[in-house]
Amino acid sequence: MGSPSSGKVAVVKEGAELRVVSERFNKLIERLEVEAVVAHQGMSTPSRRELIEVLSKLYSKSPELVIVRKIESEYGVGVSRVYAHIYEDPDRLKSFEPKHILKRHGVGV
Repeated sequence: MGSPSSGKVAVVKEGAELRVVSERFNKLIERLEVEAVVAHQGMSTPSRRELIEVLSKLYSKSPELVIVRKIESEYGVGVSRVYAHIYEDPDRLKSFEPKHILKRHGVGV
């Protein structure tokens, strides 16, 4: 999806760690496209809200500018892959994200 791992790591909650696998800045859309892996052995998959909070702190952005597009969990493994978009501007976010994704994140269209 982009450049190799940036080495960014954050704790989602006790026993769950997020590690950024790749990040790519899309110049045309003006957003950062992030792929991360969350290790959460023996725990449920972290919620979309928890992941938004962690990514917003990790990239020093407002939570309203972070969109978690997809969370893929592997059954029985305790590892999930997260795909997120981090925007610079809320107007760009509303212009490029599909309506169902905006609704899922509680963003007014």
